[in-house]
Amino acid sequence: MLWIIALLTACSPDKSEKSINMLHQIEISANQSGKELLARYPNQVVLISRPPNVNFYSMDWPRDALGAVKIRNGTRAFMLNDVLGISGNEDPHFPDENIIEWNIYAGLGAEEHIPHDEARQRMMRILNNIRAAGWRHYIERSLPRLKGAQALHFAITSPVHSLDPTYVPDLDEWMSLPADATWRFQLDHAYLTLTLTRDMERLDRNKPGAYFLKLSLVGSKEEARQIVGPAKRSDWQNALASELPLLKQDRDQAEETLRRRGVVIDSAYQDPSIP
Repeated sequence: MLWIIALLTACSPDKSEKSINMLHQIEISANQSGKELLARYPNQVVLISRPPNVNFYSMDWPRDALGAVKIRNGTRAFMLNDVLGISGNEDPHFPDENIIEWNIYAGLGAEEHIPHDEARQRMMRILNNIRAAGWRHYIERSLPRLKGAQALHFAITSPVHSLDPTYVPDLDEWMSLPADATWRFQLDHAYLTLTLTRDMERLDRNKPGAYFLKLSLVGSKEEARQIVGPAKRSDWQNALASELPLLKQDRDQAEETLRRRGVVIDSAYQDPSIP
């Protein structure tokens, strides 16, 4: 399974013998202080500093003893099990934001191969746990506001569109998902992206498949910088003011095209506030 091996190798910038002495569970949050993280998990978190003054924090768990990560936002939290590794990084240009992005790498279970319908049910349970912790569906500002089966059908032809976490696909719909299916959430000043990757050579529904889950957690300011792109990152606030009308224009055009096809737009959806 070369595709899984490559993904697992990317869990952290470097390996360390600290991974042998792992706690089963760790708690993280958006814009978490790296110093506080090291103080709380001094024998488990690996710190790597690279020029120019960029700090990376990571933990990895062995395949036969997977970890659990609690993702906290204020008083609310949810747990993700079967975690292979996590990595977070700071940006020296924005030191007050501490760890600007977390990436979490996990399976849908401890086993490497699982039946496709079992994978579907496990993914739905993960999404339900996230929603129960208060996270709400987030639609990127340039994309049409779709929900339910319509969001799924649009995502099949336009994989950049995220799926509706409240919608439970049947097995036929599940098997039609792209190689990388995404669900996006927002809560207060944090954004969460789940990307489910599966082995496209194991799509026989009568045989087990292979799935890999990546979660990305950022604060609202980092989300805004990702909207404007790396070229405008240093001046993201001014760039965002110019970018937002263009994103709205893209959304309006896409929604008008879909309306003419008879697709129902979720006009009740409202974008979260900008930092």
